[in-house]
Amino acid sequence: MNLGSKIRALRLKAGITQEILANEFGVSFQTISKWENNVCTPDIEMLPRISIYFGISIDELFDLTTDEKLHRIENMLDMEQELPNKTFEENVEFLHQQLELTDNASKIYNFLAHLYHHRMVSDSEKVSKYAKRALTMQPGISNCQWLLQKAEGATSRDWIVKNHSGIIEFYKELVNDNPEELYNYLELMDNLLADNRTEEASKYLELYRQQEDSEEYRGLYYDWKIAYAKHDKDLMKQKINQLEEKYADDGMAMFLLADLYAETLEYDKAICYYEKSFDLDKKQGKTPLYTDALESIALIYQIRGQYDKAIEYYDKVLVVLKEYFSFTEGKPVNEIIAKKNALLNKIG
Repeated sequence: MNLGSKIRALRLKAGITQEILANEFGVSFQTISKWENNVCTPDIEMLPRISIYFGISIDELFDLTTDEKLHRIENMLDMEQELPNKTFEENVEFLHQQLELTDNASKIYNFLAHLYHHRMVSDSEKVSKYAKRALTMQPGISNCQWLLQKAEGATSRDWIVKNHSGIIEFYKELVNDNPEELYNYLELMDNLLADNRTEEASKYLELYRQQEDSEEYRGLYYDWKIAYAKHDKDLMKQKINQLEEKYADDGMAMFLLADLYAETLEYDKAICYYEKSFDLDKKQGKTPLYTDALESIALIYQIRGQYDKAIEYYDKVLVVLKEYFSFTEGKPVNEIIAKKNALLNKIG
């Protein structure tokens, strides 16, 4: 059903005339007739008033299919910095309704997780903003420091707070029950190594390598990470050389190599391999062309205090967002512009 037919159906259901509806919206009854006969459509600014008048959402005005609504939610999460409470609640309600109707509940739970994560991120930004203001005014407010740990992922001194045992147990069960799903091994090993549980990480690396579709460059990456945790410099050097020599034409492998150099503060080498990773992906036509490598270089220059170089790379990110994603506004662009402006303020 198109928009005009929907308005007509809603009007008839409500038992009102075109004249009454016209008076409500400040237009002529002929305009209402044109809407209902699809001669023209209401201005976009009118849609919220129409939806409120009939007690339905804007989506319901258009009778979007479930897939269209899910796609709309996906785009909204990608582009919007913050969701109004009403929009958030409407989408949560819609997704919970779909759980009763769908045969693919996993997909809906995935959307719910992303929806709540989007709110968590936007709320965390506010927590960080206000906690920093409070600490600037009164530096001894320890509970605000705790809030920054939660909002920004800042590290904690307390082992009981910073260990990852809960998520480790979850991923162990997931890997044991679904050994063919390779990405879960990586998440498990990352968290084990964050807690210095190297023996367990080695065990799961061996299990990962036994899987048919495992990627050896990732194996070498985790060999290095385990050696790093054990302070085995000779093995670290051996593995990083193997990664560089065997996978020099693989953009992802070069990105991981750059990460390893960044982790040991060898920033010049890290920049070199981030550049190589991005250039390989671009040359090989990888889609989507991610900006992580460029953003990593920008961050290195920011850490070094070379703000002009960092800004240069943030500008490159904006070019990629425009040319490869057609993003000229919205959350992805706004986040980069905010980082760039913060550096411009530092330069003064």
